[in-house]
Amino acid sequence: MNEQVRDGWFVRAAARVGDLGSPFYEEEHQRDVWNEASAVGFQLLVWLLPVAAVVSVWVGGAAAVPYALVVLLVPGVASWVVLAYAQARGVNPLTAQGVRALRWRAVVMVGLLVAFCAGVLRVQGSSGFTGGAAWGAVLGGVLGVVGVALAQRRARRQRA
Repeated sequence: MNEQVRDGWFVRAAARVGDLGSPFYEEEHQRDVWNEASAVGFQLLVWLLPVAAVVSVWVGGAAAVPYALVVLLVPGVASWVVLAYAQARGVNPLTAQGVRALRWRAVVMVGLLVAFCAGVLRVQGSSGFTGGAAWGAVLGGVLGVVGVALAQRRARRQRA
């Protein structure tokens, strides 16, 4: 079966967006360094954008909430695409050797989510749609961390 058919539309679209067919990727060392640099840049964005969202709500007030929410969600969407691409290429991030997803990163991200929601509650109040959404996000964040912890535990048991 040829690679185009096996990979499916998602991997083909990601390869086009990432320009993975470029001659640039033919030299192995160059490709590895570029992939590492891209990972560093991606991680920087994953951390800076939520921090910017939190600061925007606390400094900009109620008017900043819709824009800050978009800034908060963008790294989540990008992370989802990264994970989906890895899984489509046969790498499961939850069972990959050496991955420890639930460490300080998860705690910091939940802290940023709580700070964001606290800022929204401060400027919008706890009633109405926005207040309910903020409380829902806090609960969702906590449940998400618990879900990741349970998935990690299950993956460890399956490997053992």
